Amino acid sequence: MCMVLVSLSAHARQGRKKDPFTKFQAGFWFGPITPVYTTADDVNKSLGGGIFLRSLTFLDSFKLGIDASYEKFESRGVNKLILWPVYGSLLWRIPLKTPLVIQLKAGGGGCYVTIYPDRASQWDPMFMLGGEVSFPAGKWVNIGLRIEYLCIYENHIPGSVRNGHIVNAGISLYFNFGS
Repeated sequence: MCMVLVSLSAHARQGRKKDPFTKFQAGFWFGPITPVYTTADDVNKSLGGGIFLRSLTFLDSFKLGIDASYEKFESRGVNKLILWPVYGSLLWRIPLKTPLVIQLKAGGGGCYVTIYPDRASQWDPMFMLGGEVSFPAGKWVNIGLRIEYLCIYENHIPGSVRNGHIVNAGISLYFNFGS
C-alpha cells in the first residue's frame, strides 16, 4: 500500500513539473487601454503596460497574483491623467485538457491617480475582473492574451458623481520559474 501511495505521489509531482501553470511566474504585458461607460466621455484611448508576479497556492487550479501597471491618458476634461493600478488577484485555471491555459481572475487594490496640470494625486480603491489565455512557448516562457476590467472607486470623494471604468487588453509574456 505504501509503494502505491509513493508511486502516485511521484507521478503527481512529475505531472506538476511539466505544467507551466504550476510554477512561479513573472511577466509583463503591453496593449490598448480603453475607458468605458461614463469614463469614455472624458478620457481618450491609449496604450499601457504592466508587470505581474504569480505564486502557487495549496490548490493546483488556483494562483495568487500581484499586478502593477502604468496608464497615461490624454483627456478632454484635463490635460493628462496618469493611473498606477496596483492590485492583488486570485486566478482560477479552468480545468481543460489542452495546451491552452484559460484562467479567470478577480481582485482588488489601489490606484494612484494623478491629474495634470494641477498635479493633484491620491490613492483610490479599485476592483478588477478579467481573464487570460496563454500557451507554453518552451519550458521557460508562456505567451498569452489578457483582458481586464478595472473599476476605480471614486464615489468616496466628496462631490464625485461617478467611478472610473477602464478595460485593459494586451499581449503577455510569462516567465516560468521552478523545477
